Formats: sequence, C-alpha cells, structure tokens
Amino acid sequence: MKPSFLKTSLVLLPLLLGAATSTADTAWRGVHVMAWGSAGGNEGLPVLKRAIEEVLRPLGVNVLIYEVGYNFAFDTHPDLRFDDMITQEGAHDLARFCRERGIRLIPQFNCLGHQSWVNGDMVFPLMTVHPEFEEIPDLPEEKRAKTLMNWCPLHPDVYPLIFDLIDEITEAFEADAFHVGMDEILTFASPKCPRCAGKDPAELMAHAVNELHGHIVGKRGMTMLMWGDRLLDKKALNMGDGWEASDKGTAGAIDRIPKDIIICDWHYSAQESYPSIDVFIDKGFRVWPASWKNETAGLHMVERAKADTTGKILGYLGTSWVVHPGHFAQALLGEGDPETLKDRAAPAAKTLKTCLKALASP
Repeated sequence: MKPSFLKTSLVLLPLLLGAATSTADTAWRGVHVMAWGSAGGNEGLPVLKRAIEEVLRPLGVNVLIYEVGYNFAFDTHPDLRFDDMITQEGAHDLARFCRERGIRLIPQFNCLGHQSWVNGDMVFPLMTVHPEFEEIPDLPEEKRAKTLMNWCPLHPDVYPLIFDLIDEITEAFEADAFHVGMDEILTFASPKCPRCAGKDPAELMAHAVNELHGHIVGKRGMTMLMWGDRLLDKKALNMGDGWEASDKGTAGAIDRIPKDIIICDWHYSAQESYPSIDVFIDKGFRVWPASWKNETAGLHMVERAKADTTGKILGYLGTSWVVHPGHFAQALLGEGDPETLKDRAAPAAKTLKTCLKALASP
C-alpha cells in the first residue's frame, strides 16, 4: 500500500469499511459523473477538478462514481478505446486529487447492458470489434444503433476480456471498489442466441452478476456496486414503465446473488414512497438511493435515508447523465452557456446541491 493512500485511508475509514449508517457524519454523499462522450478524456479533467475543489468538496461529497466506459487508454485491448481517452497518468492524477480531498473515487464500466447509446445512434467498441458477443446476433446494421444492446451473458470469451478492462481501470484509478452498471438491460434469453434461447432470464442475470462478483470481490478483494432496476419486479411494485423496474423476468436474480453487493437504487420521478428500498433491505443488501434532476424526488430519497433505522441505507447519490463531463462541471460552477445546460446539466447540478445540503442538515 502506498504511503499517501495509507495516510488518507484514515480519512476514508468509514467508507472503506462499508459503514452503512446515514447520519450526517458518515453518510455516503455521492455524485455520479459520466466521463465519456465529447471532451470525455483528459481534456475534461481540469474543469471537473475545479468543480470538485470549489463546489463538491464544500458540499461534503465523499464519493465520486466516475463512469469511464470505453474512454480509457486500454493497453490490453487498445482496439476498444474511444478517441477521447483518459490516460493512465490522467487516471492516477484524478485519483490522487480526490484522495487528498477525502473523496473515494469509484470507477464505473457498464457491464452486460448499455453496449450502445440509442440517443446518440452509437454502438460501443465491444460490439463493433466483437459482434460475436451480441445477445441478438446478426442484427441488421440499421437497427444496431437503434437498439439498447447487451452482450450474451453466457458467451465463454466475454468475461476474460471484460476482466482485463476492469483490472486496467481499477489499477489506474487506484480503486478499492467498482461499479458494474447493469441497468436498463432489455434483452434476455433472445431466441436468436444459441446459448441463451429458452433460458430463465433471472438465471442469466444472476450468472452475469456472479461472474463479475467472483472477479471483483472474490479475486480482487474490492467492493462491488450495481444499479438495482433489473432486480426489481415492475408488476409486483407497480413501478414505472420497464426502466426503473424490470418486466423482463430478471427480478428473481435478487435471491441468487451475493448480499455484499451495494445496490444503487435509482428513481428519477417524485413518488409517494420508494418500496424498492425496503425490498433490497429485506433481502439483506445495503442500499444507496439515487436520483437525477427532479428535486422533489431527490429530497424524498434524502429524507428516507435520514429516517433509516436499519443501518442499511448508505446516504444519497446524485446522478448527472450529461454526455459531456465539462457541461456538468460548468453547471456546478455556475458557468457555461445556459441554453446548452438547461435540459440536463443545470437541473441535475441544482438538485445535487439541494439534496446534499438537506442530507447534512439536522
């Protein structure tokens, strides 16, 4: 262990031990930032660091979920790089910057799902370089960028490759935890997949989670986080439209995966209650409630965390979902073009500030 990390580990000790109380002193006060897209490589780091120093740190942020994706200078698989890359040096620098300010940096790489970006008509490198991994093989080219793609959870060659990417990212960011994503996966047991056709979607989901857990937790000794929507039954919870809870038969996976996984339970609209939080707690998981740009929803999440008596709700996570990290940082700083920032970056930044202040209040 490096001396600098040992020194700052004392500051981060409650987080490193997985402290699960939601008091103002120990709560996980987190922000999720997308590091990919335009200006998603080293170019986006200076303004992000300014936002951390001038806004996030004073707000008490102590966890940064940094969604790296394919915007990383992979050495093991350089053909999977996006053009706007975070270099090894850039990753080390951001990790050190956060650590010195008492912020735990947790990198994220979307596993299984989100191998394309429908809104941007973009197919990500894994599916372009390795089309044999696709859950729906031989998808017509005109449909590939219009489909929320995922890899086949039973393909024997996909996990060794993904483990290479995870290892590179975690080592570069000197991370002790990793977020695997796994949200909004819409295709399971495709009849066109020679391995998955006819299989139980819940079993397929659990298989993917357990493969990743075996490497991240079992082999690397890190903490694993994931989004929770595919573990929830839309019909049973009368929730959403198939995005924030699953209508694809995957919810049964919740009973087939390790309980030391931290579940990031996201809901972006204001609701009278969020029963999913209790579902995860009752199943033995720790939960990190997450919201986006709806201030009322975020405050509901904060109040639920502050009222927790189980010790299972970690705190509050604010998400940005801005495919240009500089825009979200600008919104936090009160800079940038208001017209450009008005739909996502500005309301997400405002909600984050409001909710973190509420979490810190008595």
